[in-house]
Amino acid sequence: MRSQFNVSLYQFVFSLSQALDLINPTMANHHKRVAYIAMRVAEAAGLTGRTKEDVIVAAALHDIGGLSVTCVDSGSAYSPKLRSARIGYQLLQKFHPFQFAAQIVRFHDIDWANGANRTVEGQEVPLGSHIVHLANRVNTLLESGQPTLPQAKRVCAQLAEMRGSVVVPELLDAFLVVARSDAFWLDLNAAELLSLLAERAPFSSVELNREGLLDFAELLAQLIDFRSRFTATHSSGVAACAAALAQLFGFPDSDCKQLQVAGYLHDLGKLAVPTELLERNGKLSEDEWHTIRGHPYFTHRILSPIKGLEDIARWCGSHHERPSGTGYPFCLHHVDLPLEARILAVADIFTALTENRPYRDGLQKEQVMLILDRMVENNEMDRKVVAVLREHYEDVDHSRFAAQTTALQEYKDFMQRLTVLDLSGARAAHLAWKDRLRDYLDGRGAPMREQLVCHRECDLGRWFYSDGLHHYDHIPEMHELEPLHAALHQFIRALVENREQGKLWEAEACFSEVDPLSRQIVDLLERIERKASEGVADSLPGIIPLTVRPSCSPAR
Repeated sequence: MRSQFNVSLYQFVFSLSQALDLINPTMANHHKRVAYIAMRVAEAAGLTGRTKEDVIVAAALHDIGGLSVTCVDSGSAYSPKLRSARIGYQLLQKFHPFQFAAQIVRFHDIDWANGANRTVEGQEVPLGSHIVHLANRVNTLLESGQPTLPQAKRVCAQLAEMRGSVVVPELLDAFLVVARSDAFWLDLNAAELLSLLAERAPFSSVELNREGLLDFAELLAQLIDFRSRFTATHSSGVAACAAALAQLFGFPDSDCKQLQVAGYLHDLGKLAVPTELLERNGKLSEDEWHTIRGHPYFTHRILSPIKGLEDIARWCGSHHERPSGTGYPFCLHHVDLPLEARILAVADIFTALTENRPYRDGLQKEQVMLILDRMVENNEMDRKVVAVLREHYEDVDHSRFAAQTTALQEYKDFMQRLTVLDLSGARAAHLAWKDRLRDYLDGRGAPMREQLVCHRECDLGRWFYSDGLHHYDHIPEMHELEPLHAALHQFIRALVENREQGKLWEAEACFSEVDPLSRQIVDLLERIERKASEGVADSLPGIIPLTVRPSCSPAR
């Protein structure tokens, strides 16, 4: 393995973008289109160089935190979709070349709200976030599967109605200049859209040493494993086992690192598998089984275009192949499988058998070897690799245990950071909303008739009771929140009704009741945040309450 990789950031980004489109086939090419639209708007707005690159990266990966097709579509600063953007931010900011793009992703679902959302959650929203938001709106307005040019006039008219309220007026003007060209709309239907992007935005290359490549692989492993709480550490375990086995075979350190990368990436194609199938603890239907079987094919398809990762793509795409030729997806035989692919296959099975699952503890050595020996006899596993594993079982298992323990802590840390963002965001949103109410009362703000709905459906209610805070229902203090908010909302409704009727003194009296209730809510949110953080991630929904343990005593 070479000590340095001259890797195209463009290839990295759009391989990931392709993976995101696999999650929801109905959105095929969505991320590439949004990237192209964002690039053209950025150019029209005068952005160049690395700043433009960051916008394109963020646009290509804007839904990386969703990993789901069920997100609520709302641009409100209190939107539950903001949580998906936070997850994307957490994933991307760990990889150094994506740090600025991560900040754009964090706020890409925020409406302009006539300038009220220049800052959200106490943070200034980057211009790039507003560009990606506009580009996403454009592509969402286009009817999927239909020619784009005939839709141009309608889309522009609909966007014009969003001026100021949803999109930044100056950015909309920049887009409308771009939209005058028929070629722009035709480009969106072009099969070679990626080539068009590459021509207009030649990305800089990034030099990645082995550690940098491992960082990128770990990012992708988290993208895979964090989709399901049941697999939060699996790829880390496979990576450690594969590297340990390679070392036992006498591979040089560089090749061991390469197999470790392959272990992180081997299940990348599972992004094409619905989460509910990954978490199914019962028998799969034939169609569901075929869906699962497709994942190594998609792993190969995602990785193979990345220059420098050709071997890794081959090994990862072959980790469910069998020496007998009965594996999938390519039905390769022993002679077609390099040793690295056979090592990866054993590492995958070994990790799956020894790691804890929600429905069972990891199997002990005798059980594991019984299963692997049976697979060897059926020509389903490589005899030499299994023999090396048997001889050094404790060492390999200890490597797996150590790696999965570290990965579990990283998952907990990830969820804790998300907790802080969720609850500090809720406080900031509440305070910004109260300022907006004060401006409205003083005649400086827009009408707030939307508050004349039930407390669960107003702006703040959508945050508290949908995907914003329900993740923390296990914390007792959460049950104090709704009565406070319901009482607060009664005064808000009265304030809005009195203000609409010109009864300013009565409206002001209502605000005097709002203020102490608002302070109680902010204090309560601070208590919830402290408890959620102190409780460690084990208590958070979505985390397996497991203690990873070796299936035998670790080597000394």
